[in-house]
Amino acid sequence: MGAKGKRKTGGRPKGAKNKRTLDLENKLKAKGFDPVEILVGLAIDPKTDGELRAKICLDMLKYFYPRRKAVETTVDAHVETYEAMLNKLDNETGTGNTTETSK
Repeated sequence: MGAKGKRKTGGRPKGAKNKRTLDLENKLKAKGFDPVEILVGLAIDPKTDGELRAKICLDMLKYFYPRRKAVETTVDAHVETYEAMLNKLDNETGTGNTTETSK
């Protein structure tokens, strides 16, 4: 193992493709096979089943938009019922909740 504080040298850079991946990509290109082109073609074809079109679109989203991270929040709220709020208003205004009838 390396000494403390020394950077690792050599090896494949982070994110670089390995030989198998590069070989597969080259073989597919040579055959004219492009999976993205096929999926997009299916997604925009009106004859394709709606469920399949939706699944393709959902699967492709992750390549175009970043995933949202969960955010922790705390909510300090006081919740009153509708009746409690009405009673509070009645007490403040002195109107009460009684019905008066006039003759």
